[in-house]
Formats: sequence, C-alpha cells, structure tokens
Amino acid sequence: MIMEQFVDIVRDILIFIASFGILMASYRLWVEKDRKNMIYARIHILGVIDCACFLIFMALGEILLAFVYLILAPFLAHAIANAAYNDKLSE
Repeated sequence: MIMEQFVDIVRDILIFIASFGILMASYRLWVEKDRKNMIYARIHILGVIDCACFLIFMALGEILLAFVYLILAPFLAHAIANAAYNDKLSE
C-alpha cells in the first residue's frame, strides 16, 4: 500500500518535470525567432524534448514505446539538420 503510493508519487514527479522541460523548450522556440543559427537551437530543443518524453513514457510504464522513441528521435534531428544544410546549398 505505502510502496504503491510512493511509486505513484515518483511517477507524478517525473511526469511533471518532463512536462515542464517540454514547455520550457517550446517557449524558447517561440521567443528566439530571429537568431542567426536557429537550426542548432531547434536540434537542441529536440534533444530536450526527447529526454523529457522518454522519462514520461518510462514513468507511465510504456518501456517499449520509450525505447522506440529514444531510437527514432536522433533520426529526426539528423533529418532537420540535413534539410537545413541542403536548403543552404540551394541558395
């Protein structure tokens, strides 16, 4: 009984911390619009959101989904960087 309550409290704390990280990362994207190298900020924010979502999935008990997300997120970052690089080449 007490152990289940402790696990629920830890789960809620992890979800809150991860959600706060996602909100702060999203806020930074909206505030920093006129940066010179915004692509690097977007890739960094993708990493922050990746870690936060991984924690949320782990806290909710979705272990397989968490690891699938952890594996696919670097590919998304690479796709963003590759698109920005190819866009600069076409200018």
